[in-house]
Amino acid sequence: MADAATTSDTRSQSWRPLLWGLAAFFLLPMVPLGDVIFPVQQTLLLFVPALAVCSLIGWRSGSRAALAVIWLGLAVWMLLQPAGEPGTAYSQMARAWAIVLAASFGLVSLLSSATPFFVRALASVGIALAVGLTIALSSPSGIARFQHAGGEEFMRRTTATLNKFQEKWDTEQWKDLSARMPLLQSADDWAAEIERELPKQTTPLIPALLALESLAALGLAWGVYHRLSAVKIGPELGPLTEFRFNDQLIWALAVGLTLSLLPAFGEGRNAGFNLLLFFGALYAVRGLGILAWISKGRYLFIILLSLIPQGIFLLGVIALALGLGDTWIDVRRRARAG
Repeated sequence: MADAATTSDTRSQSWRPLLWGLAAFFLLPMVPLGDVIFPVQQTLLLFVPALAVCSLIGWRSGSRAALAVIWLGLAVWMLLQPAGEPGTAYSQMARAWAIVLAASFGLVSLLSSATPFFVRALASVGIALAVGLTIALSSPSGIARFQHAGGEEFMRRTTATLNKFQEKWDTEQWKDLSARMPLLQSADDWAAEIERELPKQTTPLIPALLALESLAALGLAWGVYHRLSAVKIGPELGPLTEFRFNDQLIWALAVGLTLSLLPAFGEGRNAGFNLLLFFGALYAVRGLGILAWISKGRYLFIILLSLIPQGIFLLGVIALALGLGDTWIDVRRRARAG
């Protein structure tokens, strides 16, 4: 048995925040705008294999075999199903990514059983991206072909969503409702226009978006496993108010900024944008943790602000600034020391 495996303590973790996270992760890719932000729309494809890997590691550490068998069977079934349109390059790449990601996470977890989750997940995503990049570089027009497949999938989803908008607009019920409340039609027109234009922005950023989605899938799978099994395979996830990571990651953000802005690195500009998005999102989450810490775990203000279109942008800017500033100030540690 692995030395790091420990039985659960007397306190049981609450399912409530995890259920909210699962609901968002599974439902957001199915709604307008979310469908052209999440590269893998069938998020179960990432979640189930990751949970199967956690269960297999737990079984190796003394957990129930039934848990591993159930989730492994579901993972195999999920990976045999088409992702999106059957037979497309996107379907093959999405399932391949799910396999590589789960395998990388399993390998990292076995080699470093005492390492905190975030370090494992970040290393796993990095390994999976390295494998994907190696495959792309070893095949003719590999990177362009992968990007084209992702762009085609985003456009397919956009077309399907816009068709649903049009079908709704053509109904008599909607015509009557929008005649009484023109603001509803304006809101729909605004959403449809963003849906039409967003794939042009998100397609070049698929690597960063996929990495962020994969981190979320691994985190949710980790949380679910530790609520289903008494045998731990590593440290449990802490609250958002304690979320932080190695301050040296600021250099990755600096590299991304350099590649994005300096003309000498024009060919690497897209890589710079991906680095900025990925690590900028991590620092924004760190900033949200500081906001949650300031509000003593009361998330109502953050939730209400995120429901307002302009509020989302404002919240993102504040969170990013707090996350970056925490690299040098670390207000939570100073407050505890004081």
